[in-house]
Amino acid sequence: MCGICGYLGIDEPGLLERMTAALLHRGPDDSGLFFDRDVGLGHRRLSIIDLSGGHQPMTSPDGNLVIAFNGEIYNFAELRAELEARGHRFETGSDTEVLLRMYQVHGVDALQRLNGMFAFAVYDRSRRELFLARDRVGIKPLYYVPVGDGLLFASETKALLQHAGWDRSLNTHALRHYLGLRYVPGDRGLLREVRKLPPGHYLMAREGSIEVRRYWAPPVPEPGDLLRCSEEECLDQLAELMQASVQRRLISDVSFGAYLSGGLDSSLIVALMAKLVDKPIKTFSVGFDYEHDELTQAAATAKLLRCDHHELQTRGKDIALLPDVVWHSDDPLGDAISIPMFQLAREAKKQVTVILTGEGGDEVFAGYLFHKAMWAAGMYRKLAPSPVRRWLVQPLLSVTPAALMNLAFKYPAHLGARGKLKVLDYHRMLSQGTLDQGYRHLISLFDARDTQSLFTPEFDERLRADRDYWTPEDDPRGPEFDRMLRLQFGHWLPDNMLLRNDKMSMASGIEGRVPFLDHTLIEFAFRLPKKLRLRGMTGKYLLRRLAERLLPRETAQRKKMPFYVPMENYYEQGGFVDMMDELLGERAVRERGVFRPEAVAELRAGMHRREFILVKQVFSLMTLELWFRAFVDAPAGQRLPATANARDG
Repeated sequence: MCGICGYLGIDEPGLLERMTAALLHRGPDDSGLFFDRDVGLGHRRLSIIDLSGGHQPMTSPDGNLVIAFNGEIYNFAELRAELEARGHRFETGSDTEVLLRMYQVHGVDALQRLNGMFAFAVYDRSRRELFLARDRVGIKPLYYVPVGDGLLFASETKALLQHAGWDRSLNTHALRHYLGLRYVPGDRGLLREVRKLPPGHYLMAREGSIEVRRYWAPPVPEPGDLLRCSEEECLDQLAELMQASVQRRLISDVSFGAYLSGGLDSSLIVALMAKLVDKPIKTFSVGFDYEHDELTQAAATAKLLRCDHHELQTRGKDIALLPDVVWHSDDPLGDAISIPMFQLAREAKKQVTVILTGEGGDEVFAGYLFHKAMWAAGMYRKLAPSPVRRWLVQPLLSVTPAALMNLAFKYPAHLGARGKLKVLDYHRMLSQGTLDQGYRHLISLFDARDTQSLFTPEFDERLRADRDYWTPEDDPRGPEFDRMLRLQFGHWLPDNMLLRNDKMSMASGIEGRVPFLDHTLIEFAFRLPKKLRLRGMTGKYLLRRLAERLLPRETAQRKKMPFYVPMENYYEQGGFVDMMDELLGERAVRERGVFRPEAVAELRAGMHRREFILVKQVFSLMTLELWFRAFVDAPAGQRLPATANARDG
């Protein structure tokens, strides 16, 4: 796990050194630079495999290819054996050297052979070509900026900001997407010129041209490709794949552990780890001191599995960490769970360098509330004629008290009047909206109802005039259930869940590994019949069956509990109020020129109703303002200055 950066077609003394230095936190163990006229590759290393070897950038034996690599290739030992059988000899025990030789032998086709998480760059000196690639689901980030006839690339935006020769104007539509989703989706960043190499894609740059192509996508099985195994046979296959995935992610020359929330996914991973190693697993949990806290369940699971368990608590005062969290995130992530993720990594780093996490289980096996809501809505749309929905159900929903509706919401927060309107809007969309529109509405924060009076007239005019926008992909092939799951691979996973996992872990120089996102497991899951993933309103059905083999039934059947920070319990505390006043006071909002000060003031005033949507909206605006200060106002992505609240501690 490392940080990479570089450029093609740029001649600026000191640039590569500054870019590499900006990634120090990603790789505190070693650094390296490669220069060839107007080409440079930089590397910061977090040593995981072959601690004494594997220095990068690494050059092929013939001196023609140079690689800078971030990530892990879990099947590098098998690939190395194949290459040795063909006569290749290796100088190190690193997966980097295996990856370089694979590219030398197979070129682009090498990507199909890799099992791992990666973002890497290979420079071909004889052809003057720069090749960039990103893993199938986007576990590792990779940004680039076209500059003249060349480009810049890096693991983090702050490294790109070291070069002054590109336009740093705002991407207005990306800001609009951020307000809706609390993250920036797609292949564009909030800065207009910044591109994100999409998951499962590679890029080839040569002679002033940049070509981006896809090499992998979530599968769309034909009806004949679905697994015909019995439930028990499918369960046996899942058990074998899960164990193999976890075992791959235990390959390490340094200490490792796991995050343990107390829920199904992390508990299953730790249970499998405990089967595979002969010493106690170091586990780490975070709590929030409220009724839906899962620390008790996590501690019970850790005791059952004889783990070396560690707990920490997030409190309202920890809002003081938000400036650091935003600086490390690069793209703003307007969800408060980034704060405990940042704290967890910082705590875990005291004892381990590699951490296994549970991201991906819900996305692959249909575990979220919105999965159930969308599936139920689809069935309801088929069974209830449009006139019944419009003239009977919609009026009944309109007069249903929000408090009563909240009982069916099953979320650790108060739905409230604004949440009720969201439900009503979604019900109307069933008659005319697309699958993607419904999906985005369910996971959105601000929607059209909120933003129609939020922007200043000047910014609204810029938004209307801006034609440079990203449109989500909705592959129409296959059953609606599979289409719903594939939507998450387009932006929810890479631009939100995995971005947070990478940036918060690498902030402390710790490597996060995600067993549920092994591509063999994903491809298996998409071949399962729907009833083995979502049965009735029970998500992750087959995964729960597997957990019953390793854990108490109570744990295996525990209802999905969102990893939720109760900001509505914190927002009246002094630290939160001070930071909110500084970031979203009338003067600060007016000077930024994006939002109407009176609209922001109205949002803040509504927080007293303790509705989670309103509190989250305000928090996302605070995060956005901190992003502006770090990546637009400050020169070269310098670290955020402490706010008044952060200084007071």
